[in-house]
Order: sequence, then C-alpha cells, then structure tokens
Amino acid sequence: MSVSHGMPSRGLSSAETSGGFGRMFPQLPPRRATGLEMALTFGAPGGLMDGGDTGDSQLDPELPAGFTYFGQFIDHDLTLDVMSRLGDHTDPSAITDFRTPRLELDNLYGAGPVVSRHLYDGSPEGKLALTPSGVDLARTPAGVPFIGDPRNDENLILSQFQVAMIKFHNRVVDKLVVGEITDAFGQPLPPKPEPEPPTQQPGVPLDQLLDVENYYDTVFAAARRLVQWHYQWIIVHEYLPLIADAKITRDVEENGPRFFQPGKTPFIPVEFAVAAFRFGHPTVRTSYRVNEDFAAPIFPDDPNAPANPRMDLRGGMTVLPEHAVDWRFFFDVSRTSEPQTAKRIEATLNTQLLNLPVSAVPGARQGALAQPVASLAVRNLLRSETLGLPSGQDVARAIGEIPLTDEELGTTGPVYLWYYVLKEAEVLNRGRNLGPVGSRIVTEVLIGLLDADPSSYRSVFPRWRPTLAETPGRFEIADLLYVAGVVG
Repeated sequence: MSVSHGMPSRGLSSAETSGGFGRMFPQLPPRRATGLEMALTFGAPGGLMDGGDTGDSQLDPELPAGFTYFGQFIDHDLTLDVMSRLGDHTDPSAITDFRTPRLELDNLYGAGPVVSRHLYDGSPEGKLALTPSGVDLARTPAGVPFIGDPRNDENLILSQFQVAMIKFHNRVVDKLVVGEITDAFGQPLPPKPEPEPPTQQPGVPLDQLLDVENYYDTVFAAARRLVQWHYQWIIVHEYLPLIADAKITRDVEENGPRFFQPGKTPFIPVEFAVAAFRFGHPTVRTSYRVNEDFAAPIFPDDPNAPANPRMDLRGGMTVLPEHAVDWRFFFDVSRTSEPQTAKRIEATLNTQLLNLPVSAVPGARQGALAQPVASLAVRNLLRSETLGLPSGQDVARAIGEIPLTDEELGTTGPVYLWYYVLKEAEVLNRGRNLGPVGSRIVTEVLIGLLDADPSSYRSVFPRWRPTLAETPGRFEIADLLYVAGVVG
C-alpha cells in the first residue's frame, strides 16, 4: 500500500519550512516616516486611537466574537517575523517568514509526527497531543505548550481554539480509521493490514513488509488533507464574506487577484501582514463571557498583575476546567442562544491594547518593555515605518479608488496604511466590514496564496466540496466545532 493521490508522508510536508515577505505594490514609495512622536499621537493611551472600554455602541450587531481569534489563528498560520526590529528600516525581502506562505496549518502540524514529535501523542495514526482531560494543550511542567506556534497560547480564547483544532484533527483520524468518512477524493481507506511478524520472513517482498507503516502514513496524510481543505473552505466561503466587501470577494474568488502576484515563489506582502490583516485588532473586546460561570477582561488593567489566580484571559498558563471556553458564546452554534459579538472594525482599539502586559508581546522581557511601545497601536504604526509601507491614500489610488478625504480620516496628509484601512471600514461601512482597500488586500492575499499552493483544494481539486457536515457541500466553523466534539 502506498500513500495515495500524492499525499505527503508523516515527515516534512511538501512545502518549504519557511517563507519570505515582499511588497504587493512595489511601485509605490514608502510613506514619509514620522517617528515615535506621531505614532504616540495616534496610538498612545488617550490618543486618536484610544477607544476606551468597549461599550455596546461599539459592538458589531452580527459578527460573532470568535472570528477575531479565528483571524488571529490564520495570521499565525501565515506569518512569523522575528527578525525586524522597531526603528530599524528593513527591506521586507530580507526578512525570513518562519511560517510557510500557505494556508496549510503548519501552526497545528509542525513538520509532521516524525520531525515534530513533541506535538503528537505517540499514536501510530499521528494524533495530536492534549492533556488527558482534553481541556487544555499538552504542556511542560513549566506550562510551555506543545504546539506548532507558541503565539497560539497568547490568550485563553486562542489557546482554546488551538485545542478545538487538535480535537478536529483527532476526530477526523478516528472517523477515517473506522470507515465513517472517506478521504478528500471520496475513497475509503483500505483496511489495516495484519501486524508484521516479529521474526524474519524469507522471500516476503518489501511492499508487504512496509504495509502497516504505509497504512499509518496514509491515515495521517488523508486526515491532514481533509482538515486543511475544510479549514481553507471556511476561510473562502465563511470568513471572507463576513469581514470583506462581498463584490470584491466574489470578484477575487471567480477571477483571481489583480494586484497580488506571488509568482513561482509565494511570499507574504507586508501591506497584508503589517497593515490590512491587522484589522482584527480593533475587533478585540475589553472583556468576554467565556462560559456560564466565568467572564473576564482580555488583559488586566494593571499589566503587572499576577497571573494566578486567573482574573483575566492572558495565555501562557494551564487552563482549568472552570475556565474552558464554551463556544456558544463565540460562534453561532446554538439554536437557543446568540453569541456575543466582536467590536466593530474602526480606527480605535480598546484601552487595554494600548498598555499590554509583557506576556502579550512576543519576545518582550520583564522590565524591558517601555510604556510607549507597550501600545499595540504604536507598535503597529512603527513597524509599518520599519518596513516602508506606502500611505493608505497611495494604495487607494493604485487600486482605482478615490481616497478618503482628510476630513473623513480625521488627519492631514499621507496616513499610515493600517489606520487608513480601519478608517475606511468605519467611514464607508460603519465598521461592519472592510472597505475597498482592506478588502482588496486581504481577499487577494488569502485567495492568491491558495491558488499558488499546489496542495490546496483550489489547485488540486477545484470542484471539491466539503464532506464532513450534515449538509453536503456546506461547511462552516460551527460544523468544525461540532465534528471536533467541543459543542453539542
């Protein structure tokens, strides 16, 4: 038995183990850098982007709060920059992206159970590791999680979504093994061969000796492909229609990107990674109800507050059963209750994000995080200058749009691309979804990366439709959570 349909084996995936960054609009000049003082005017506590504590009037009437963290999960599947430094002007093409430029879930699978053994539970089928109770990520005694990207433990909600994705994979493995589902091509897995005899069998061909090993390779590869394709389907058919302009999303899905040209070596545009896809930051609420008995702020009012006992949703620590996420409060998974909704996409962030705890800033060290750069907004704006992003007005003109006026932007002159994307959503769409610049960048990059990936469903089998939900051809995040067994 061989691994079928060109599926990768249990070792390194067929993709590169890292990627690179580049520019979506290389013809545009960088916005003139204005430094820390201007970044503080926008992003410091009390600045233009300080939205205070999240009030009811700031909430989106429909977008479930969980999509903020689904977007963060996608981001951690695509980008990890540990090389650029605030204040040091850097050519994006010189930066290594320590994630692959593919929506292939390397933040879940790592490099597979042979190379990334610490992510797996040791089962021959290649199941991912969890705590025995299934409530939390598997961790070291010091609380460090065994996951493909440590940033997915930055906050409790994202950490619990990683748990849900692990359970989704493990359930798909189980369903394949018992014959309850087929692989992505509609083929059932062959039965498991008899165990290999412990003694040498003269004259037995090599294929027969490898039957059991190949069977387990096939189980893992088939499960991973099903999980990847259903995840990709959610991005294209549920996530993008919720957060982007419907006309632009439909145009890119049917006709492909106009401006993002990944070529033979796909890359992540900095206009996406450092600006447009950071639209999720304003959607973070001040606080959340996590389950029937536990509600808490996303971060403490005092960044130096102790982590235990848990009074907020910081990550990096064991999740107890009483703090486990009830997904009914984050996604539309119940017929009897409505989820809480996200904050609107607008050019303000909740105050807690403007004074982050050290645990929420990757690479930050206790005692070494100066207050001005503890603001997520300030960090975003300075990073855009580090990487030489164009202004929002220049990008609008480049895609054929009339830029927002200074009056609409509430500023004068060329403005940060990230701020422009947020203000555009606020002014043109009341914060319900991205405007033309944000929608064009986000949809073109996500769909363009799928089209450039030879292993994605859009490349391998464009007519493929999801198979794991009760309704054939339909699959949403609620279905994923149901298959994972984390909702009833």
